[in-house]
Amino acid sequence: MGIFGEKLKKLRESRKVNLRDLAGVIKVDHTVLNKIENGAQSPDMETLEKVVDYFGVPADYFINPTLKLQDANIMNFSQGDLLNAFKRVLDEYLEEKEKSFKGNDLGHFVRNDFVEILNETMSLDESKYYVGGSVGQGVWATIPWISCFDRSVTVSATNGYYLVYLFKEDMSGFYISLNQGYTYFREKYGAKEGRIKIQHTANLIRSKVAVPAEYNLTHIDLGSNRGLAIGYEKGHIYGKYYDASSIPSENELIADFKVLLGLYQKIVTLMNGRSVKEFNDYLLLQDDHKFLEIDEENYQAKANEIANGQFMPLFAPEEEPRPPKDAVVDEGGKERYPRSAKEAADALLRANYKCEVDPKHETFTGKATNHQYAEAHHFIGISHHKKFPEVDLDRAANIVCLCPTCHRKIHHGVDEVRLPMIEALYQKIKKRLEKVGIEVTMPQLKEFYGISTK
Repeated sequence: MGIFGEKLKKLRESRKVNLRDLAGVIKVDHTVLNKIENGAQSPDMETLEKVVDYFGVPADYFINPTLKLQDANIMNFSQGDLLNAFKRVLDEYLEEKEKSFKGNDLGHFVRNDFVEILNETMSLDESKYYVGGSVGQGVWATIPWISCFDRSVTVSATNGYYLVYLFKEDMSGFYISLNQGYTYFREKYGAKEGRIKIQHTANLIRSKVAVPAEYNLTHIDLGSNRGLAIGYEKGHIYGKYYDASSIPSENELIADFKVLLGLYQKIVTLMNGRSVKEFNDYLLLQDDHKFLEIDEENYQAKANEIANGQFMPLFAPEEEPRPPKDAVVDEGGKERYPRSAKEAADALLRANYKCEVDPKHETFTGKATNHQYAEAHHFIGISHHKKFPEVDLDRAANIVCLCPTCHRKIHHGVDEVRLPMIEALYQKIKKRLEKVGIEVTMPQLKEFYGISTK
C-alpha cells in the first residue's frame, strides 16, 4: 500500500490540493491521511472510495504501479467549454439523478472536468484559490454546485465566505452567488436563530461592500424546501441569475465571475487576517447588543433603550460566577472584550436610574426613550479582563449606575475627587462582586484607576 500513498501525493500535488484541504473535504482525519501518504498506514476501503470519488480516477491507478500520473490527469480545454459545462449539467442532471450515484459520468464531470474548466477559463491562481464541485456525498444533491474558495478563508461550503454557482432544483437556471457557510451560525445560535443571523451578516456585508447594480441581487430562490437549499438562500450576499433558456455568452460569464471575485476579495480585505469566527463575531456584535469600549455612545444608548422595554423584559440577575467571554478582534486586529448592553440595562434597572454615588444627583429625560437617562460604568474596567482569567467582568454586579457627571468625573477627575467615589462604591458593591466570583482589593482598584499612591 506504499504505492497508494506515493500516487495519492503525486496526484494531490498535481491538482494543487493540500493535505488538510483534501482531508476536510473527504472527511478523513488529516493525520491519518498523512500516515497513508507516508506509507505508515494502509487505507481502508472507505478511504480508497472517497479518494477515487474525489479525484475521479480509476481505483486501479492507486494500486497498479504501471499506470502513470498522466493517465489520470490529462485535461486541455478550449473556448466555449465553460458554457457547454453549464449546459451539460442543466440538460442531464435530472435524468442522471434517477441513475446510480456511484461511478456516474456526470458526477465525475462536475467534480473534476468542470473544476478544471473553471480554473483554466478564469486563469485562477490555484495556490490562492481552491475550486470544488459537488453533486452530493454518496447520494445525489438537490442543489449541485461549483465553488471557488479563497484558501486563506475556507475550502468548505459549510464555513466562511466563497463564490459559488448554484443550480436550481428543477434545472431551470442557476445563480452565481457570493455566499457564506451556515455552520458557524447554527453552532453558535441554533438552527432557527442561525438562519436569521446569517441573513443579518449578509446585510451587514452589503452595507460595507458596494456592488454594481447588475449584481445587486439580494435574494435567490433555488426552488427547494430542503435544508441545504434554504441555507444557501439565507447565506446569499450578492449575485446574478442565469435562465437555462437564455444563458449569456462565455465572455459574459467570465466577466461576471471576475466582478464577483473582486467583491469576494473585498470581503477578504475586510477580514484583515481574522478567522471566519473572529470576523463574524465582530460583524454581529451590535446585532447581539454587544459593544466594544471604543463605541461608548452607542453602548450607553442601547443600554437605556433596552432597560426601557424597547426590546425585551430584563432584570433576572445571575448571582454566580461565569467564565469569561471570548475576546473580539476588531478591524485593526486588536483583541477587545465585548460589553453586553443587556448587562448594563440590568444595572440601570437595579438602581432605578439613580446615581449610585448619590441618588439625589440630577439627571435628565432622554429623547430616544422619553425616560430618565443614566449611564453604565464597569467598576473594574473591561480593559483589565486578562487579570481576571477565570471570570467574566461584564456582569451587572460589576456595573454601577451613574449620572453623566459622575461618570465623567470617575474617569477624568483629579485623584482627590475620584478616590472617595471609588472607595464608597467599593464598600457598596464588594459583596455583590464576590457573589459572581470577582475578587478585588482597594490597592488593585487604585492601580486600575491610575490613582497615585504617593
